[in-house]
Amino acid sequence: MPASATLRRHWRTASLTELGTALNHGQASVEAFATATETSGSLLQSWVQGAEVVEYEHYPPADVIDLGSGTQFYYHAHRTHGDEHGHLHVFWHATASGRRSRPTQGRKVWKRHAPTHMLAIAIDARGLPVKLFTTNQWVTEGHWFDAALTLTCLDRCRPGPVPGHENACAWLGHFLAMYRPLIADLLQRRDARLANHGALADALNNHRLEVLSQSRMDWAADLDALQTEATRRGL
Repeated sequence: MPASATLRRHWRTASLTELGTALNHGQASVEAFATATETSGSLLQSWVQGAEVVEYEHYPPADVIDLGSGTQFYYHAHRTHGDEHGHLHVFWHATASGRRSRPTQGRKVWKRHAPTHMLAIAIDARGLPVKLFTTNQWVTEGHWFDAALTLTCLDRCRPGPVPGHENACAWLGHFLAMYRPLIADLLQRRDARLANHGALADALNNHRLEVLSQSRMDWAADLDALQTEATRRGL
């Protein structure tokens, strides 16, 4: 599969500083992935830990929650889409206005703040990311933000080293930063699709609208394209 055209276009016009930052995030994500593989067998196994994956169950069972950054994520599987084994749902805790809010470990009822869904990352059986996608509000609940505010929240969604999940947290933070241009495109397409289905409140609860935007990806090809562009620009 070729590298993302969206990413290649963005990197061609990015400043040297921005390109260098993306390259650093890409390299760091690979290092964290490699360490997770060496330590747990794969990124996927760092969450599942050898257990049989039960449909809809969360892995790890209590999710990974970083009380410092407000990032929360969990892995689960409930469908068979090509090479997808399951997917990682990524959230950021915020008030209805998008302000930072500290989550409380184990809390079940959310009032002013909620674990607001950013995006999902489809993972194959090897633990490799193979697709990015967004979902409707009824799927994960939480506050709803438009693309611009969601992207602002995503920029602050950098999980710290949660005990037992240090490698996964490092991988996710760097991976999200590297893929920011593609995630921005997904969020914009998400909002455009909702806008074609009437009033926003109705569209957000329309159960015929589940996955709102998606993009297949080849992480290795994207990393190669990033390195090629950096080399071309003298980095």
